[in-house]
Amino acid sequence: MVGIRRAISLLLLSLFFWNFVLTALLGPDEVFACFTGLAVVYGLAFVGIAAEWFWARWFAIGIGNFGALSLITLLQTGLEPTIAVFGASHLLIALMLGGEGMAARYEHSESTAERWNFQEESLVLLRRAVKSAGMSLPLLILYTLAPKPELLHYVALASGVAGVVGLLRGRTWGLAGMGLAGIIALADGLGLFGPPTVSFLLLTPSGSVVLWGSVFALLAGSMLAAPLTFAAPIVRYLRAR
Repeated sequence: MVGIRRAISLLLLSLFFWNFVLTALLGPDEVFACFTGLAVVYGLAFVGIAAEWFWARWFAIGIGNFGALSLITLLQTGLEPTIAVFGASHLLIALMLGGEGMAARYEHSESTAERWNFQEESLVLLRRAVKSAGMSLPLLILYTLAPKPELLHYVALASGVAGVVGLLRGRTWGLAGMGLAGIIALADGLGLFGPPTVSFLLLTPSGSVVLWGSVFALLAGSMLAAPLTFAAPIVRYLRAR
């Protein structure tokens, strides 16, 4: 069953990758950068799952959590089929990649143990951080690129992307980058820089279904979850010095 579940997750990731590619190419010019960025994120998750990179399962589960958030909007809109399919498909990605059998193909594989030699506590913390990165990175892209970007948006995006790259490479500075991006997004969403940024997500290339609002800035503040995950060990390290 692990192979079948993995195939289902790959199929769904590829479908959303091409959906965002088509949206970037066929949609208005102002959405090109945003949806190209989303396509890159989904493409990275697809390649990682296919190549069995040890962190890819966590990252893809985070992406699944990102899309599943859209199901909450059904409480306001009613049963909108496109939103329901989008959210349920992402939830299915997260569910298909769960379980110890799937973990044995990735973070608990022999190759991962030989190359990285993770301690169990480090593995748990890294899993939480990468899952939060997978969920928050698409939100950060929507927050910064779906509206007309300003300098503040570029700073947040560059910090967040660099932070995720650093996290996946096991670099401590990655946490600082994600933290800065999260602080900027959260402050913007709370109106500390003026009126909060309003962003949007097209669920179809034709733009027939759109999720929009200033909530994307607040949700992008979830970038803070990764550095907060490591807060306790960082404090212990500093005290020991």
